[in-house]
Amino acid sequence: MISANERNRSQYDTTLKDLFQQLPQCLLQAVMGGRAVRHLPAEFASTMKRIPDLVLLMEDGSIAHLELHSQSEELTWRMLGYYSFIRQSHPERRLVQKVLYVGHEPWTRPCVIEEPNLQFRFEVVDIRDIDCRLLMSSPFLEENILAVLCRMEDRPGTIREILARISRLSEHARADALTKLVIIARLRRLETVIQEEANDMSLVFNIMENDVLRPMFQQAVQQAQMESRAAMLLDLLQERFGSIPEGIRQQVTSAGSDALTAWSKKILRAESLQAVFQ
Repeated sequence: MISANERNRSQYDTTLKDLFQQLPQCLLQAVMGGRAVRHLPAEFASTMKRIPDLVLLMEDGSIAHLELHSQSEELTWRMLGYYSFIRQSHPERRLVQKVLYVGHEPWTRPCVIEEPNLQFRFEVVDIRDIDCRLLMSSPFLEENILAVLCRMEDRPGTIREILARISRLSEHARADALTKLVIIARLRRLETVIQEEANDMSLVFNIMENDVLRPMFQQAVQQAQMESRAAMLLDLLQERFGSIPEGIRQQVTSAGSDALTAWSKKILRAESLQAVFQ
C-alpha cells in the first residue's frame, strides 16, 4: 500500500516536472547561470532504473543536469551515476550538475564523495535563496507558480497576483493551473492561505468544489490539527518531565491520532517520561 507521504512526493515530482516542460528561463538563469535552448533525451542505454529529471542544452553549448528534489536525501552515488551516463552520451560538451531543492526542511545530506581513487561533488541550490520577484517577472505562468517556493517578502501579495493571473485563463486551464499551484504550495504549507486569498478575491472558481483540490485541503486541515496536538503534547511532557530527548520529539511529531491520544492519557499518572511511551 502506498503511504500518504509517498503519494504526496509523487504529486510534487510529477507537478514540478510538468512546470519545467516550458523551460523556466528566469529560474534556470538563477540556478544554472544561463538560458537553456532545449530539453535533451534523459533516457540512456543501460540497466539504470532511474532517469535524470532534466538534461538541458544551454546557450553556451554546455549540458545542464538538474535534479528536482522535495526531500533531503542521499544522492551522491546516484548523481555520480547520472554524471557518467550523461558524459558518455555527450563527451564533447561540458556538464554542470546541480540539485534544485524545494523541500520544507533544510538540506542536510552530503554533496561530495571523497575516496582514495575518487573525488566527486555536486551543488545543491535551495530555491528559497531565490527572490520570488524574479519568477514573478516571467510572462509564463509555470514560473509564476514556482515562485511560491522562493523567498517571498510579501506572501499574500504574491499569492494574490498568481491567483489573478490564473483567473484570466479558460475554465479548463484555470482548474489545471490551480491544481498545480496547490500541490506546489503544499511544500510550504500554504494551501489554506491560497484558499483564503481566493475567497477574499471573490474569484470565479470555488476551490472546495474541485474534486482534486478538496481532499488536499481536507488533508491540510487534518495535518494542521495533528501538528497542533503533537505540539501540545510535547509542551505537557516538558512541563511534567523536563527536557525532551530529540528521539521522543520525532516520535511524537510523526505519530498518528490514536498514539497521541494514548500518550496524552498517560501523562498524569506516569512516573517517568519512558513510562508514557510503554
